[in-house]
Amino acid sequence: MTHSEHLKQILHQVENGQQTDEDITFLRQLLLTGDRQIVSQLGKYNINIGEGRDIHIGDHIYNQWDEQAIQALIEFIKNQFDSIPLLPRELPQQEYISLKNLLGSGRWREANDTTKIIILKTVNREQEGWLTDDNIQNFPSQVLQIIDRLWLQYSNQRFGFSVQKRIFNECEKNPQAFGDRVGWRIQETWISSSQIIVNPTHAPEGHLLWGIMQVVTMDNAPLNAFVHGLRNTTKTIMQQDWQKQLLADFMAFGGFLTGDKVDKEEFKRNLEYELSHDQAWWEGGRLEELKVRKLFSLLTACLNL
Repeated sequence: MTHSEHLKQILHQVENGQQTDEDITFLRQLLLTGDRQIVSQLGKYNINIGEGRDIHIGDHIYNQWDEQAIQALIEFIKNQFDSIPLLPRELPQQEYISLKNLLGSGRWREANDTTKIIILKTVNREQEGWLTDDNIQNFPSQVLQIIDRLWLQYSNQRFGFSVQKRIFNECEKNPQAFGDRVGWRIQETWISSSQIIVNPTHAPEGHLLWGIMQVVTMDNAPLNAFVHGLRNTTKTIMQQDWQKQLLADFMAFGGFLTGDKVDKEEFKRNLEYELSHDQAWWEGGRLEELKVRKLFSLLTACLNL
């Protein structure tokens, strides 16, 4: 067995509370000699050794690897893993530990960003940065449940997906009312990331998690201008019911040729909804409302949340 393999075996036994006196003696020797391999291995437990050799274990700082520091190290590693539930394959242990440590130390903004990354990683959508409707409907519910449990635990039941789901239902699924209730809208204006309140004591219930659901936006200037023109033309032309019906018939016929089924009544309802707004769905407040609706779709898909 190599030196590195022996170290990994010892740390694994400490995780499970199965370490022996010989294991601890060997571990102590490595710590006292400042072995680089153990410094690297301890990093995954969020235990850090500073340049001044100060040792950060949890919320405490030790100046040397004495008996007290080594015992604290052993207890910290054991406690880290004692509270880990049976994780789904989509939520690796390291992701769980990272989020748990951020929440445990009150680093709410970083925990919020990390949660967003975990959500995207779960369905391999990091590069795109947003979820499709199919991703949302088939999202592993256990991942959301575990994330929610962590947020509830460390925010004294004030932040989390289940809190947001309850509030959205209490607001009768109205995005604006929900935004007002959780502090995402202030004086009818949706907040930006710089306005997030990252203290559970001062933030409204359900304020975090924030910005988890992103949608595709139109950031190409020529395309944006073209669609604006098309939309304005449609608003001008499509004023009569028979015109909307004609367009619905045309879309249904096109769908028939391509093998896609188009519900004409639903198409007309969506068309009338779009034309009744001055803003397009990808702009301003309507975009923020769409993000809320997509978030609720994700939470609704998780029946046990």
